[in-house]
Amino acid sequence: MEAETVSNTQTAEDSRTAKALGAYYTENRVASFLVEWAIRSSTDRVLDPGFGQGVFLRAAWSKIKDMGGRAGAQVYGVEVDSRTYDAVVATLPQDLRDAVPNLILCDFFELTPAALPPISAVVGNPPFIRYQKFNGDARTRALDRARSNGVPLNRLSSSWAPFVAHSTAFLEKGGRLAMVVPLEIAHAGYARPVLDHLLDQFSHVELVTFRQKLFPTLGENTALLLADGKEGRCSHLVLKDLEGAASLPESLSGDGPRHSQSDTSPVITRLARGGRLPEQLLPPRARAHYDSLRASSQTRRMGDIADVGIGYVTGHNKFFHLSPSEAALWGIPSEYLRPAVRRGRALRGLRFTHEDWSELSHEGMVGFLLHIGAADANLPAPVLRYLESGEAMQVPSAYKCRTRTPWYAVPHVHMSDALLTYMSNASPRLAANLAGVVATNTLHLVRLKDEARISGEGLAALSRTSLVRLSAEIEGHALGGGLLKLEPSEADALLLPWPDGAVSSDLSALSIELDDLVRSGKDELARQVADREILIRGLGWSQSECALLNDACVHLQERRRPRRRVAA
Repeated sequence: MEAETVSNTQTAEDSRTAKALGAYYTENRVASFLVEWAIRSSTDRVLDPGFGQGVFLRAAWSKIKDMGGRAGAQVYGVEVDSRTYDAVVATLPQDLRDAVPNLILCDFFELTPAALPPISAVVGNPPFIRYQKFNGDARTRALDRARSNGVPLNRLSSSWAPFVAHSTAFLEKGGRLAMVVPLEIAHAGYARPVLDHLLDQFSHVELVTFRQKLFPTLGENTALLLADGKEGRCSHLVLKDLEGAASLPESLSGDGPRHSQSDTSPVITRLARGGRLPEQLLPPRARAHYDSLRASSQTRRMGDIADVGIGYVTGHNKFFHLSPSEAALWGIPSEYLRPAVRRGRALRGLRFTHEDWSELSHEGMVGFLLHIGAADANLPAPVLRYLESGEAMQVPSAYKCRTRTPWYAVPHVHMSDALLTYMSNASPRLAANLAGVVATNTLHLVRLKDEARISGEGLAALSRTSLVRLSAEIEGHALGGGLLKLEPSEADALLLPWPDGAVSSDLSALSIELDDLVRSGKDELARQVADREILIRGLGWSQSECALLNDACVHLQERRRPRRRVAA
């Protein structure tokens, strides 16, 4: 998460430094709540592993003093930025000067648990740096620390994930963890090992989410992570979905938040180990209805009627893809060229046509793939000349090229019935492949099975319904910035409405109408028409059922995507 305005006196340089460090600062109200939850005894030892401006330190000192403990001696803090560290130390009141030895200036990932006494409670707000900027030695140290704690994080992990994993290593038996975390802990694929680790290490784990933004000026959505009973183990994660931060003090006391049976009220649910987190964020009635549709004879899984796989990987896109003018300039014969799509943005409607390919060939999203079979011999002179130019560019030594023989034979080039985006901001887009193009691995290839009894155009029409859009939110997983990603196995799990044969035969015609709407920017109207024709008229579902599915989809999309900042 980017560092937002920390205080009225923060300079522009301070802000840039904070952003580079992944710092975002917690308001006193939230910090006080987390500290109140985590500290249980006057003898508790507390650690804030990235104390920033010291809001958690001050809350912990106050709590320990109120309980009769020795605040300066029992609270520990770590900070990597020297200016931030010095600012906190300089403002310590006289009665907390003995706290200075416990405030450590270092990279938290260079600190080992042996350097501190066993900690009763870890509190704080981990730094948030996305994987694109979380690199070099810092990332290597962080991922190594996480791995040594039994948390195998991939290179797409943002900095908060290894930070949380390393924090757990400092806790004594029965200890507690209370932290602000990005909401993507509940949906990002890379976060799953962190959740599994918490369930393996604590007897009780809660994630508190909010329907209102916890930090109105922050670009990222946040949640509160509460883990109790270190060296315990639990089978499920408790999700507490609250209206806003104002409900924190009363909502997490006793048995948890009080709520009515309304779908819009705060709810408490349990997520079994390995379960799908987005589904648990649905209102109960929507979740129950989706469960019933899974078992319905009126639905199918995508994998029942199609094979979904990734497109080809060239190893050097600039060389292997040619524009029509480049292909003509080199004189490459058409039998060595395959019309190809390189970008998901090329799918502007429900039908990808020859006209689309021709129009987009000037924008670099489509073009020709140089396709030479591994066994092809006696290549014509223009092709040989082009290959020689590639050798001069060191293409044979590029990734993928150097591991195949011959280096210029791109494998796994297939034509499909439909094309599916694998990363989407809103909902995945599926288009019938009427142009007969091949596609790179920026798209999924959907090849219908013989027994499917549906066309690519018909499948594209189904994809515009509220059911499929909701299913994508549930079966897919979100990346750090809120984009929805569908792996082939997740696309296989998509739930499709399945009308009878008579209605199915009309789907291709419907796809033309929907295609026109989508190309005109009328996506919402396209959904309404698809729901009306397929779900209501085709399957006999009610308007209220369709509205329930659509509202549930919108609910998950809003949770997944970073919310807009609230204007001052």
